[in-house]
Amino acid sequence: MTYQELLEIIANPENSKVEFKLDSERPERIAKEIVAFANFRGGRIFFGIDNNRQIIGLTKKNFEEWLMDTVFGKYVTPSIIPLYEEIITPERRRIALITIEQGIQKPYFVKEGERETPYIRIGSTSQIAKGEQLLRLAQESGYYHFEIAPVSGTSFQDIDKELFIHYYLNEFGEDLSGANEDLLIEKLSQLDLLVRNSFNEYSASIAGLVIFGRNPGRFLSNHGFRIIHYPGNDIDTTHHFDQIYTIPLAGIKNDKGETLRSDLIEAVMNKLGEIYAREELTDGIHRQRKWTIPEKVLRELLVNAVIHRDYTKRNRNEIRIFNDRIEIESQGRLPNTLTIEKIKAGQKYQRNPILVRFAQDFGLMEHKGLGIRKIVIETLRNAGMKEALMEETEETFKLTIFHPSH
Repeated sequence: MTYQELLEIIANPENSKVEFKLDSERPERIAKEIVAFANFRGGRIFFGIDNNRQIIGLTKKNFEEWLMDTVFGKYVTPSIIPLYEEIITPERRRIALITIEQGIQKPYFVKEGERETPYIRIGSTSQIAKGEQLLRLAQESGYYHFEIAPVSGTSFQDIDKELFIHYYLNEFGEDLSGANEDLLIEKLSQLDLLVRNSFNEYSASIAGLVIFGRNPGRFLSNHGFRIIHYPGNDIDTTHHFDQIYTIPLAGIKNDKGETLRSDLIEAVMNKLGEIYAREELTDGIHRQRKWTIPEKVLRELLVNAVIHRDYTKRNRNEIRIFNDRIEIESQGRLPNTLTIEKIKAGQKYQRNPILVRFAQDFGLMEHKGLGIRKIVIETLRNAGMKEALMEETEETFKLTIFHPSH
C-alpha cells in the first residue's frame, strides 16, 4: 500500500472492514479485532494511527515479531496467518498494516488462560458473538448444519406421512403405505428428518418440517415466502396483495405428471403466474402459457431462496413485486467465503446439504449446482433482458430481476 492510499483510507472513520490501533494496545484487545474480522468477512488493522485518525507511527522496534509471536501465537485460536506490510510516511514514521482474510475454521476465539471468547464484527465495532451468531459461524465452516436441529414442540405426528410415503416410493421403490409407526420413524430418522431432542424423544428437524411438515408454518415462523405486490416502484403502505405461503416443499403428482397436491414452489409460481404469465394462441387453436420473465429463472430463484437460506434467521423470505422489477430476498448472507463474484463464476457452497439433496430428488435442482450462472444469468442474457442485480447485506441476499419494459 502506498502512502497516498493510506491517506485516502484514514480520511474516513473506522468501518466493518477497517480498524485503527496504536501498537501500545494490549495484546488481548488487538486479538479481539483480529478474531472479529476472521469471524466476519475479513478486514484490515492499521497500527500507528490513533482514535482521531492521526498518524503517530510505531513505537515498537520489533513490532512484526511481537505481533506474530504474542498476539497471533498466544491469543488467537485457531491459528490465522495474516498478510503483514509497512508503510513509511514522508516524516519517516512507520505504519503497520495487517490484512485478515475471512476465516475458514470459524468460530475463532480470543484465548486468555482457560477462557475462549468469540467476537464478530458488527459495523465499526467488535462484539462478543452469542447464541444464533455462534450457530451461524459454525454453520458457515461446515461443522454444524442447523437444518438438522430439532424443532421444539414437534413430534412424529407433525410429519405428513402421505407426502413422505409418496416420496419414498418414488425415490427408493419401497412402499411404506402399510408400515407401522416404528418403521416410519426409523426411515425418517435415517434421513435426519426426525432427530432426538434433549429429552431423548423424537422431534421433527427443521429440514423435516420444511420438506414434509404437516403444517410447517405453525412451528417455523420463518418458513416459506411472503409475497407483496406494490402499485408503484417503491415500498408503500398500500399494495395489491400481501400473502404468505407456508406449505411444505414436497408435493404429489400422478404418473401423468398432474398435480394432486401442490408443493411450495408450485404454489408460489402459480401466484407469480397471475402477474408474469398469460395465455396465447400458438396456432389459432392451442393455447400456450407465455412468461414475461422466463419461468425457469423465477423457479430457480425460489428454489435457491428456500434451499440455501439461513434457518437461524427468524424472518421469512420475501418476494416484492414492483412496476419495474421483482425482488427475491433470502434470509442470511452468503455462507463462508462465497461472494457474488464467485456465484457468477459458478462456485457453490451448500449451507443446507439435506435440503439440497431432497431438492435434487424432487427435480427442483440440477446436480451441478450452477443454477445462478447457467439458468439465471445466461437465460436473461439470451432473452435480451437486463442483468440481474445481486446484493448482499449483513443479514440477507437479494436478487432483483428488472421487467423487460424497463
